[in-house]
Amino acid sequence: MTRQFVTPSDRVGRVACARIFEGGYTFRLAAGDSAIAVLRGVCIEERRVFILRDRRFSGPVIEGPQQIVSTIPKPLTLQWFDHRGLLSIARAWVTTVSSTRNSG
Repeated sequence: MTRQFVTPSDRVGRVACARIFEGGYTFRLAAGDSAIAVLRGVCIEERRVFILRDRRFSGPVIEGPQQIVSTIPKPLTLQWFDHRGLLSIARAWVTTVSSTRNSG
């Protein structure tokens, strides 16, 4: 099994990355990472530079380094800038986590 690498939250401002906010979580994939970082809430760990779609969030936006609560292995074909692919993975993860919590 290969080891997953995720850029630490306090260093993510030094690399290109994409973030998706879905289901109360932030999903972040940075260039060079082998896994997708999952953070609780709407997290902007460093600075926002390029925004594809901006919207209001129901809760506060959390700034600064945050604890990664989970990781998702990155498919080999997924690139850090593929926001549609990242959104698809995020939605599947949220659905799986929600159904697991509701069945227990």
